[in-house]
Amino acid sequence: MWKKIRISLLLGVLFMVAGNTYIERRDATDWKETLDVVIYPINGDGSVATEAYIRQLDASRFSSIDKFMSRQGHNYDISTRNPVKVRVAGIVTDKPPQRNQRDASVLETIGFSLRMRWWAAWHDEGRNAGDIRMFVVYFSPEEHDVIPDSLALPKGLIGLVYAYADPGFEGTNSFVIAHEMLHTLGATDKYDPATNMPLYPIGYANPYVTHRYPQKMAEIMGGRIPVDNRLAYIPNSLDEAVIGSRTALEINWFN
Repeated sequence: MWKKIRISLLLGVLFMVAGNTYIERRDATDWKETLDVVIYPINGDGSVATEAYIRQLDASRFSSIDKFMSRQGHNYDISTRNPVKVRVAGIVTDKPPQRNQRDASVLETIGFSLRMRWWAAWHDEGRNAGDIRMFVVYFSPEEHDVIPDSLALPKGLIGLVYAYADPGFEGTNSFVIAHEMLHTLGATDKYDPATNMPLYPIGYANPYVTHRYPQKMAEIMGGRIPVDNRLAYIPNSLDEAVIGSRTALEINWFN
């Protein structure tokens, strides 16, 4: 009985925000104005090294995202010369909600989505929060070989990215941030979650070249550069990535 009541309440809240979500997404993907993308750094492991790293972050560290979106938008002839502008907000000291990484039920997924939206509303910059809020949780690569999977909530235009606090990882970090940012705008994954291999042809940057392998670029939502049909790797930077036609369609870059 109580489980049914909880589900009904959660679904009710979800339907209440659905209207606002539609308007947010519609406005964000009309591409009439530059989207304000805000990075909210978080010290994920509490280490001194990570704290020192995130304290010196500024917009210049994420300029590759601006350039990537501008470059790719030009390829699709969108009206906005600069689709996004990334800036960095103050450090968030509280940790975001945790989610079940695997085998989450529908109820758990809905619950996490609502908790994350509520948490984000309490930890953003209010009226200066940005069109898209990207909460980036940093870890020292010397202490953490594995970090959680990043995710995004199209409902609310919120991204939760797990990244490494090291200049050597900034290119890869920006790739992941851009990937999750595009999720908030409606782009879908184009890789097999069981193998992490890009799906052919929609997850390939150049699917129809004479020699399919090795690919030289990654489709941003494919997530990796395929070397062959069993091996692929994450790009070192957004200079090795493109927005494919399916992704462009999903984010309304085709008129």
